[in-house]
Amino acid sequence: MLIEDAFRKYSKPMQQHVTAFCRDESAAMDAVSHAFTQAWIRKEMLEAMPDPAQKAWLYAAARNAAVDIKRKESRFAPMPEYDLPDDGYPDPSDRIAVSELMSLLPAELAIPVHMKYWQGMNATEIGTVMGIPPATVRTRIRTALSIMRKNLKGEY
Repeated sequence: MLIEDAFRKYSKPMQQHVTAFCRDESAAMDAVSHAFTQAWIRKEMLEAMPDPAQKAWLYAAARNAAVDIKRKESRFAPMPEYDLPDDGYPDPSDRIAVSELMSLLPAELAIPVHMKYWQGMNATEIGTVMGIPPATVRTRIRTALSIMRKNLKGEY
């Protein structure tokens, strides 16, 4: 089957499949586009394949592209601002101290702490956003709080 025919036949079902896989329609569209770009590059090889093998190759390429896209997105998550809520912090020096302690943390530790304590998310929700297991989220939060405590004791 020609690549053009495969595109007409499989692009919409592939997009639905990848959208269900990664739960992101935009990433799914990009992944399917990437898969067909790779198919065009390997045109001779794919056109020599039987239809079922060609379909399997295209679906696998789209799925792999979606995984790559999601991994890249998780690596470049924007660092949140650390504006602390006014309630619960009557002393402004407490806010400054916490902001300074948070700024000393690496992003992989600061982001879960921010999501938990400022956005009210649980470990499962944070793990879904960051693409890591909830147990890893809890470990990172514990590690971050431990580092913050040690830094606080060392400074004061």
